[in-house]
Amino acid sequence: MRRKLAGRFGEGIRAQMSLDFIISYGVAFIIISAAIYIIMTSGIFNPTVIPENCVPSPSFVCDSYGINTTGAMVIKLSQATGGTINVTGVACAVNSNSTDENLPETGNINILGYSGDSGSYPPGTFTSNGVIVYSDGYGILNAYCYATNGAIDSQPLGNSFTGYIFINYTTSGLPSQHTLIKVASVTMKYT
Repeated sequence: MRRKLAGRFGEGIRAQMSLDFIISYGVAFIIISAAIYIIMTSGIFNPTVIPENCVPSPSFVCDSYGINTTGAMVIKLSQATGGTINVTGVACAVNSNSTDENLPETGNINILGYSGDSGSYPPGTFTSNGVIVYSDGYGILNAYCYATNGAIDSQPLGNSFTGYIFINYTTSGLPSQHTLIKVASVTMKYT
């Protein structure tokens, strides 16, 4: 009789241990499943989620910037070159020119608007000619952003544009000397 009781007692302990094991790991499984669901639905692993950024050239600062679905870009650009500049042309393009990195591959918006202009870039109608930017001040610049095929890079809402912004400017106090510069590299989300 003692043996029968010991057998039943041992079976009860094993059954309780099995139940504890199943409950412990079941709860852990539910918690891990919920965490995976939350992570997957939050879009963390979505490849279209690209952080927006603007990396300016020395003496310039990207205060704010954006692009809309028609390819029109606006940037609030500050400068600290030590003098007043007159922006005579703005361009936005996916790539730099293969012969001169301070020129856009496509999408001139009067970026070469001085004597010696090759005229090889398509003209723009959305431009920032004549924007005066004082040292330690800012200017609002507008341009269409161009794709590598020479067309305006219009994209659906939420897509991203990655490329460069170029300006052509003269510095006050200097004799009509134009400076062409790749002023910033940008990644912007179409809004």
